[in-house]
Amino acid sequence: ANYLNKIGWKKDKPSYMSIKLKADIPKKYLNSSARKIKPKRKVKFFKKYIDNSNELKLDDNLLAAVITPDKDIIPGSNTYTPAYLIFSNYERILSWNRSLRFALAVCTLKDKFKNEI
Repeated sequence: ANYLNKIGWKKDKPSYMSIKLKADIPKKYLNSSARKIKPKRKVKFFKKYIDNSNELKLDDNLLAAVITPDKDIIPGSNTYTPAYLIFSNYERILSWNRSLRFALAVCTLKDKFKNEI
């Protein structure tokens, strides 16, 4: 928690959200590597490519990117699942360790704490 605080974690902002992608999302919007997350767009831009967009309780103006972390590490994995919208808090974790899966684990663990930082 102290480390998250030091790297600028915003406790009132999300880190990631699981999404269900539609098959028509251009692949240029999918990130399967933590080397350079691109392109970042507002949540409202991505909603047209997300099946469960009506379930997203987010500020439409938040900057986000889409990750598909299994694509490059699991042979034969589906391009579109699992998929997540990620935000600035998630990217703060990537500055600590450049692994999409590591960042998901840290953010998931953080969400389990009752007394957030």
